[in-house]
Amino acid sequence: MTPDRTRLPRRTLLRAGGGVLAAASLSGALSGCGFFDTDADNGDSAGGQKGKEAPSLKKQADAGKLPKVEERLPDKPLEVKPLQETGVYGGTWHSAMITPEDMGWLRFSMGYEPLVRWAPEWQGVTKTKILPNVCEKYEVIGGGKEFVFHLRKGMKWSDGEPLTVDDFAFAFNDYNADAKYHPYGLYALWLNKNGKPARFEAVDDLTVRYVFDEPKPGFLEEIAGTTGIFMFLPKHYLKQFHPTYNKDANKLAKDAGLADWIAYLPVVSEAWSNPKMPTVNAWLPRTEVTKGSSVTCVRNPYYWKVDSDGAQLPYIDKVVVDILQEVEVEVLKISNGDLDMQLYQFGTVRNKPVISRNRAKGGYRIIDVEPDSANTMIIGFNQTHPDKKKRALYADKDFRVGLSYAINRQKIIDTVFAGQGKPWQAGPNPGNELYDEELGTQYTEYSVAKANEALDRGGYTKRNGDGIRLTKDGDPLAFTVLVVSDMADQVDAMDLIRSDWRKVGVDATVSRVAETLYWERVEAGKAEASTWDCNNFDVRTGDGGDHYYLPSNPRGSSRYGGQWAKWYLREGKDGEEPPARVKRQLELFDQMRATFDTARATRLARQILEITKEEFYYIGISTPPKDYGITKTALRNVPTSFSAAGMHQAPGPSNPSTYYFKSKA
Repeated sequence: MTPDRTRLPRRTLLRAGGGVLAAASLSGALSGCGFFDTDADNGDSAGGQKGKEAPSLKKQADAGKLPKVEERLPDKPLEVKPLQETGVYGGTWHSAMITPEDMGWLRFSMGYEPLVRWAPEWQGVTKTKILPNVCEKYEVIGGGKEFVFHLRKGMKWSDGEPLTVDDFAFAFNDYNADAKYHPYGLYALWLNKNGKPARFEAVDDLTVRYVFDEPKPGFLEEIAGTTGIFMFLPKHYLKQFHPTYNKDANKLAKDAGLADWIAYLPVVSEAWSNPKMPTVNAWLPRTEVTKGSSVTCVRNPYYWKVDSDGAQLPYIDKVVVDILQEVEVEVLKISNGDLDMQLYQFGTVRNKPVISRNRAKGGYRIIDVEPDSANTMIIGFNQTHPDKKKRALYADKDFRVGLSYAINRQKIIDTVFAGQGKPWQAGPNPGNELYDEELGTQYTEYSVAKANEALDRGGYTKRNGDGIRLTKDGDPLAFTVLVVSDMADQVDAMDLIRSDWRKVGVDATVSRVAETLYWERVEAGKAEASTWDCNNFDVRTGDGGDHYYLPSNPRGSSRYGGQWAKWYLREGKDGEEPPARVKRQLELFDQMRATFDTARATRLARQILEITKEEFYYIGISTPPKDYGITKTALRNVPTSFSAAGMHQAPGPSNPSTYYFKSKA
C-alpha cells in the first residue's frame, strides 16, 4: 500500500474526459474480435460434454506430452463452487489495461492466488471471511503469535515442478527477510515490535509456521489482500538470480542491463514482465507487459482448482489484455462490444451515459462497483504551518466550521457529480463497518447564516473595504488552496467553493498545480490549504488510510498536521508534539494496531473516530458516486456487483477461473 494515495494506481492513471461521446459513435473502428468470440483458441469447445479437463489438455495428455489430469492436480484440489452454474471449456476473455503501468488489473483479474484469500462477498476487513487458498488449512495459535499453514500434497507450479516447503523458506529467508535484499529495511509485516524478523519454521514436508514475539494483528488480512506479498516463490527457478545459490547472480543482472542482483530479482519474479516465471495462476502470460500492444495468457495445465463436478479449472482458454494509452479508447472498445469483462479506469460519472446507451449494441450489462473512497474531495488546513499567525487561524475550529457551513454541497453534487452522492464529511461512508452518521453529516448543512455565526464566534467580525473579513491581527482572511490540476472534478468543485466562501467574506485563491509540485509543497509543510480525496478508516492497517483521521503518517497527514505525524512516527525526535486530544488518538491507535482481537480493535477504532469528530481535521464534500464495470451477457458466473476496496483485490475473490461463455444455442 502507498502511504497516502490509497486508491490503487489502476484507478488513478488517467481520467477520461471530453470526446468520448463523439468517439463512441464510431462503429468497429477498433474492433478486434467477434461479438462474443467464444470460439476456442486451443481446439476446445464452448459447448457439448465438458469432461474433467480442457479438450486441448486432454489431447496433449493422451499424446504423452503432459501427465494425466489426475497427476497434474494435487491430492486434494481446491473445489470452487461457481456463482451461478458449472460451465464449459472454451473462449477468449478480452479485456484492457491503461498503459503497462496498470498491472493491478492483471494481478487482480488473473493473479489473485494468495496463500489465504478473501471470501467473494466483501463485508469489510473485519467481517469478511479469510479462506484457505494455496494452503489446505491454517491455524492461528497463541492469540495471534503463531500462524501455521498446511500445504496441499502434490500441488505443482505451472512448469510441473512440485510446490514445497522449500519455496516458502526461500520466499521468507532469501526474499522477504533478507537484509541484503532490503538495504533500506524489511517490510513491517515480517517484523516483531523490536524490529527483528519473525521466525520461519518448516515443520514437516507439508507444514510451515511463522512465529512472532507478540500477536501480529493484520497478518492474515495483508496476506489475503495484497498481491505483492510473496509467501511462496519458485526456488527452483529464482535461485539462479540469488548470490546465495549462484555466485554469478550479479553477472546475470549486468548482462540484463541492471546494476546487481538486488535490482534484477524483483524483475524476474514478476510474471507479467517475465513469462518464464512459474506461477500458480489459472492463466500464464506468454507475452511481456512491457512489449507489444497486448498481453496474451493461456491456461495453466497444472492449475490446482476444480469445479463442483471435479473438472479442472479454468473454463476459459485464453485471456487477451489490450494495452491502451487512453481511457477514451477503452470506452470506445466497450461500446463496440470488444471487451468481455472490465472494471476500473473508465467507470466515471462522465462516461456513464455512453456506456449505458451502448449496452444493447455491445452485448454487455453494467456491474455495480461500490467505491473504495469515503469522499469525493476533502480540504485540509495546515495546522502546523511554519507561520504562527496562519497556523493559529487554521487551527481555529470555528474558522473551519464556518467555511464548511458556507459550502453549497448539493450544487457541487448536481453540477460536478451528476447528482450522485450526498453531502458528507471525511468519515467512513454508509455501508462501512465504522459508519458514523453524526461524523459524516456534521456542519454539512448549507447555511450562510450559520457560516457567518461561526466566523463571528471565532472573532472575525471586522471587514475591509472589499467585504473580506479580517483576522485578529487585522490581516485579510485570505489563503491559497492547492489542487492537483489533473483532478478535474476537484478543480471544478473548488471553483464553486471559492464563490461560496466569498459570500461570507473569505477570500480563497485556487492554485492548480501538477501532482509532483503539489506534494513538494504539501510535504514541506508550506501549503496553507490543499485538497485530496479520502479513504475509509483501516482497522487492520498497514500504511493504510488512517492518516485521514489522525496524524499517523507524515506524508498522508501533511495537509493538516505533518509535524504532529513526524513527532509520532519518530517518537518525539522530530516534528512537534501535538495537542493532548490528538496525542490520546495516537495512543489509542497504537493500542488498536497491537490488538489481535477484532472486536476490541474495532471498539478502539470507534474511540479514535470520536476524537476525529471533535477535532474536525478536514472539510469534506460528498459521498462518492458508485463506480461500475461491464461484463458481456454471454459471460457467466460474474457477480452483479463488486467492491473497489483495495484490500479485496476485485475481481480476484470472485473466482475468475469459473467464468465461462454460455453458447447462444
